[in-house]
Amino acid sequence: MSRLLSRGSSPSLSRALYGFVVLNALLAAAGAWLVVDQRQAELRQTALAEAVRTRAQGIELDFARTLHREWRKARTIAQDIASRDASSVRTSLDLVVGDNSQVSWAGIAALDGTVTIASGGLLEQQNVSTRPWFQRGLTGDFAGDVHKAVLLADLLPSSEGGQRQFLDLATPIKDSQGRVTGVLGLHLDYSWAQAHLAETARALQLDAFIVDRTGSVMMATTDVVGRSLDLPSMRAATAGAARAALETWPDGVAYQTAVIPQVGYSDLPSFGWSLVARIDNNAMAASSVSGTLVLFLAGFGLVLAVTTLVFVQVFVRPLQRLASSARSVLAGEETYPYEATSTTEARTLSAAVARLQTNISETRAGN
Repeated sequence: MSRLLSRGSSPSLSRALYGFVVLNALLAAAGAWLVVDQRQAELRQTALAEAVRTRAQGIELDFARTLHREWRKARTIAQDIASRDASSVRTSLDLVVGDNSQVSWAGIAALDGTVTIASGGLLEQQNVSTRPWFQRGLTGDFAGDVHKAVLLADLLPSSEGGQRQFLDLATPIKDSQGRVTGVLGLHLDYSWAQAHLAETARALQLDAFIVDRTGSVMMATTDVVGRSLDLPSMRAATAGAARAALETWPDGVAYQTAVIPQVGYSDLPSFGWSLVARIDNNAMAASSVSGTLVLFLAGFGLVLAVTTLVFVQVFVRPLQRLASSARSVLAGEETYPYEATSTTEARTLSAAVARLQTNISETRAGN
């Protein structure tokens, strides 16, 4: 009996309770970590998808409005040209071109394609009847895609990347009776448009791609200009369809990708462009959420430790003292049994030990 009651024969109730609490706390923490980590990944995916879509819309709006400002200048000149003399019109065209950083050339061509007035006098009296901007401008507002300088190649300084490239804007000039009398054309500098797109995308921490209806990348923040990429987003851009999805690009990296089907603003003629924007799927680090989770689990562990300690002191310690009293009684020691009142069960055990002590004392007295 004494061996069964020896202190080293089995773990104490408090140790067993501590072990039970620690084990379950670890299991709960592991489960919480797995659930929260999975949920965190889902939330990150959703946040990234919304971020790339919203920022892509911001890039598209800013880029299109920037082009529209130049278009509005051209429309203003075309609308009041009939009431002004050639010198005044040439001054307006020179002001539109400015320092050549945005608009490289502005000019007016008569119905036969002869340039009558132009910024800096460039191309005056030359025939541009075969140029797309003139031909399309005779029938309505026109926006032309990227092309290399042809007639102006030897008249303008080369850009940093070599021969200058332009975007065309054109609008018909009409007299007071609404008859077309000529065409006003602008050549926007491609390098300026490309740089503006790159700066805006960089500020919003995105990669951006301007894609035409053939699927070719016309402008981009990465080195893929002139290429056609076989991606669902690029196919959607070619079709002029909106799309938002997670895609793995040729570099092997997964990106949240969004497609804005039309690049345009107000009455700006359509270039036939779509905008594709992407952001690295790992762009939003999980450290902040993980750190919060660690702090929560640490706080939870501390609270659990304190409540466990209180529980042991209030409920387990009385049982241990009862066990000690019972051990002393069984060993034949004259001791006053500990009286526990923390729970009904503890009071019952306390009474049983006291009764056991009385019985043993009476038995000894009878002997």
